[in-house]
Amino acid sequence: MDKGGDHELLHDLNFQKERYEAEHKITFKNPKPNLLDKLKESGPVGGEENGVKSKRADDSAKKQRKRPEKGVDMERLADNLQRLGEEDLLQVVEMVHNNKTADTYTKNDVEQGEFHVDLYTLPDSLVRMLWDFCVEKLGS
Repeated sequence: MDKGGDHELLHDLNFQKERYEAEHKITFKNPKPNLLDKLKESGPVGGEENGVKSKRADDSAKKQRKRPEKGVDMERLADNLQRLGEEDLLQVVEMVHNNKTADTYTKNDVEQGEFHVDLYTLPDSLVRMLWDFCVEKLGS
């Protein structure tokens, strides 16, 4: 099974019906273009789950490259956010929740007391707001 080609699977259907159908979801990692074309003939083909970069991933990469030009050092912002006190972090979480978009990745792990956010998925206005907040609170 390491190589492509046809593979036979032995099974017993008992043949109680004239026709049997069972749909199965299959994920191909890094499929070749020819395989994707053939799969598209039979129905819709997903994006990232099949190893293909989605438009959203491309947009995130573009935002990542553009941010430093806008005067915000994303690594420094991440470091400064970690240096904030508990009360300030609560304000940061509130700012993120109030200003996030559909593309913003957040994860709130209440049991562990952790809040995760992907800074590169935040809208530019929120990145600037967080930057200014850190400068105000930390002076750097």
